[in-house]
Parts: sequence; C-alpha cells; structure tokens
Amino acid sequence: MVSPRHRFFALGERLAPDQCRQIATVLRLVPGEIVTLVSDGEDLDYRLERVSPAEIAGKVVARRPSANEPRAAVTLALPLLRRHGHDEEVIEAVTQLGISSIAPFTSERSVARELSVAKRERWARIAREAAETARRGRVPTIEVVRDWPTLLAALPGTILVAWEGEHTRALGSAPLPGTVFSIVVGPEGGLSDAEVALARAANAITLTLGPRNLRSETAAIAAVALVMAPHR
Repeated sequence: MVSPRHRFFALGERLAPDQCRQIATVLRLVPGEIVTLVSDGEDLDYRLERVSPAEIAGKVVARRPSANEPRAAVTLALPLLRRHGHDEEVIEAVTQLGISSIAPFTSERSVARELSVAKRERWARIAREAAETARRGRVPTIEVVRDWPTLLAALPGTILVAWEGEHTRALGSAPLPGTVFSIVVGPEGGLSDAEVALARAANAITLTLGPRNLRSETAAIAAVALVMAPHR
C-alpha cells in the first residue's frame, strides 16, 4: 500500500522555516521525492531538488484543485475564553470540520479581553497544522478581535447566534438557505438581552443547541458540526 504524500500549506511555492526543518530533519526527505504543497485551494505536486533545514527548493510537476474543501463558507465568531488551552482545542476541531475563518470577539460579559500577538500567531499555527491533518485545501483565517457591534457589522452571510434563551428554533432541525454562514457563540457569562436585541436588529437568527447548558467551547464545536454537515 502506497502511503499518502506529505502535505504542506505554502504561500505559492514558498515554505515556512519550520516546514523546511520538518522536511529536512524530521521527515528526512531527499531530493527527487515528491510532496504536496497546498496553496489557495490548489494541490501542487512538488518535486524536491534541494533539501536543507534552512531552505527547500523544487519544481511543480502537476497541479489540481483541492478536493476536500466544503461547499459552504462558514465563519465562527469565537469569544475570547479565560480557560487556558480551551480556545486552541476549538480552533483545532473547527478547522478539521471545515471552517473558513475565525473571528474572535469580546462582549459585555466577557472575562478575557485581550488576544496577544503571540497567542494569535499560535492560533494561526494550530489552524495550519489542523488543516494539514484534515487534508484541506485552505487554512482558516484568524481575524482581528472585535467588540460586539463591530463584529455584527463584519460577519458575512446569514448570522446564526447560539443562544440559551432561544427555545423554539433548533440548529440542525431544518436546512438553512445559502452557502455563506456566520456562527456566533457567547462567552462564559452568556450574551445579554441587549446584545441579543442588537443581533436581531442586524437580521441575525437566534437558535438553540438543545436543553442542556453548554460551555462556550462545546457550543462552538457542536454548532459548526451541525452547520457543516449538509455541505461536506
């Protein structure tokens, strides 16, 4: 049985320094071997010509559209979470599920208020590694942190707000129109009534994920899975 080729997300044909080190020192690939570079929704068969921890050079020998991107473009609006590492678990999971972008935000009841440059870079690295694991054709973008009104104005497509105060409309109970969605989950303290009213004024749809109280990270993963299911 032939093992699948190693896949690396690249900017055009350029690999990041950590990817060069991985190819040369961890995987120990040699000139003549072919890897797959993934760039902007395309899979590039790339024959290695020079291999060192500092630089990888080669030649594209074939290209084709990536086959594993979902038919829907989904943005997850993720509140900044106070529990260390839980946000990273969410990013890894929703990237594998097929999310297009992650929009961090703060709201009235948020405990965590800041996203450092180092943490944002770590989120981007986790998203890239998770996309490689899932053999996707794109890496989700990590957007800037926004407050609640700015977030609502920036979210694309149909805005779906998972809210514990909604008791009639359930996410996943009926097909949703369109292929561009934004999913919003609230922070640990939930969304205030004023924030929900502002969301509805922006034509957002409030939905329930069921009768049980879910943590923000659980709600985020569950909501993404339900929206992505018809669009795999």
